[in-house]
Amino acid sequence: MAQRILPGNAAVLYLRMSDEDQTTSIPSQRVELTKYARSKGYTILREYLDEAISGDSTEKRFGFLAMREAAGSGEFAVILCWDQDRFGRFDPLDAGYWIYPFRRGGVRLETVAQGKIDWEDLTGQLIYSVNQLGKAQFLRDLSRNTTRGLLASAREGRAGTGGPHCYGYRSADGKVWIIEDEAKVVRWIFGEYLKAGASLRGIAANLNRRKMPPPRGKVWRVSSVRAILQRRKYTGSFVYGSRNAGKYFAMRDGEVIPRRKSDKTISAEPIIHPNKFEAIVSQEVFDRVQRRLVDRKGNTTRRQARQYLLAGLVKCGDCNGAMGGSTRSRGAVYHCRTYHQTGSTSCHRNAIDEAPLVACIVRKIQERYLSEPALDRLRKALEAVQDRARPRPRDLVRLVARSKNFLGCLAQTLNRASSAARMSDRMPPSSKRRQKSPAVVGSGIRSVPRASRKTSSLRRSSMSSSRAPSHRAL
Repeated sequence: MAQRILPGNAAVLYLRMSDEDQTTSIPSQRVELTKYARSKGYTILREYLDEAISGDSTEKRFGFLAMREAAGSGEFAVILCWDQDRFGRFDPLDAGYWIYPFRRGGVRLETVAQGKIDWEDLTGQLIYSVNQLGKAQFLRDLSRNTTRGLLASAREGRAGTGGPHCYGYRSADGKVWIIEDEAKVVRWIFGEYLKAGASLRGIAANLNRRKMPPPRGKVWRVSSVRAILQRRKYTGSFVYGSRNAGKYFAMRDGEVIPRRKSDKTISAEPIIHPNKFEAIVSQEVFDRVQRRLVDRKGNTTRRQARQYLLAGLVKCGDCNGAMGGSTRSRGAVYHCRTYHQTGSTSCHRNAIDEAPLVACIVRKIQERYLSEPALDRLRKALEAVQDRARPRPRDLVRLVARSKNFLGCLAQTLNRASSAARMSDRMPPSSKRRQKSPAVVGSGIRSVPRASRKTSSLRRSSMSSSRAPSHRAL
């Protein structure tokens, strides 16, 4: 008979490595976690994996996101990791957002390095937060030190071409050399753009027609041609820091500055060392191209761009690329962006009006979500959510026990009050005057305070007046 997996010992493995060079990291984590699970009596259901992704880029860790989504299914109760930093390097503020679905699903974290991590206990939360703060701070320190080292190398001009190598160059150990096949393409682009009637789109289409491999992606685009024409490195100049980029720290005006994740990447004054390595194009050709780019850009004021309802959502039927919007005399029209950016060698001039698309979408929404069958499905889904929100049997038992305890205390209080009332009825009238009257307050019995002095003095005067006639008779 197959052994039934109990929810308490059902576990999943989470494996992550930050760099592609850590080729042995995942297998070693898997071996150690399998041994750990066997020693603790856990049954491994499955594993979730993220390779070559930073622990701080949680939104890109699809394995982690899938595990987070499955936490509420009740299939597993434990996540096994090699170390807390493998689970994530988010800071304590971000940790609350990412961990909440695991806590809600009753799933806990257990690592080989730190052991069991209790997210429900105050002491466990403090220990986890302190450790997590150290893991997150490690990334910040690493970013600052790396940026500072790159800045020092850039000031001396010994960091290759100034950052990652560009199309046409390669560098290693401070040495830079030309890739001649790519350099020919660069020279052709510069020369072609200086010809009369040349355009960025025409150059991209020509390159795609000749099936020349682009720097990135599968096809040449207007943006890739423009980037090559604007790259000063092709004159043999070392250029570093032209863009203010970086997750935690960046270089601006020759200094290391902190950055936030929400900061936009902006242009900055770069560090330049002219004639540092062999040039692909001359300075004179590069300057002519820059003037031509500026002249063709024009000085017209940019109009407010229209927001097209389906821009980027409509796909071309031939190339499966996104379709962008434009305004024509008959209204908004969506056309293939691939054709617009790369020419007819990559796709056709496909276009469609916006009006029939919107009408079709509205009709589908009405059929899918506003019809009677759709409303019935919605009612059933709401009922299912309400059923899940009802108290669980364990909570009902606790609630019934508390109710019985409360009713018992209430019955005892009422019995005491009733007994006191019966005793007061059986007492003679003279005893009742001398007896303190009971009064029920809350759940106990207290005595009524003594009569005021005024009442006592009236009683004494009445008694003395009743005795006065017998005294005169004597």
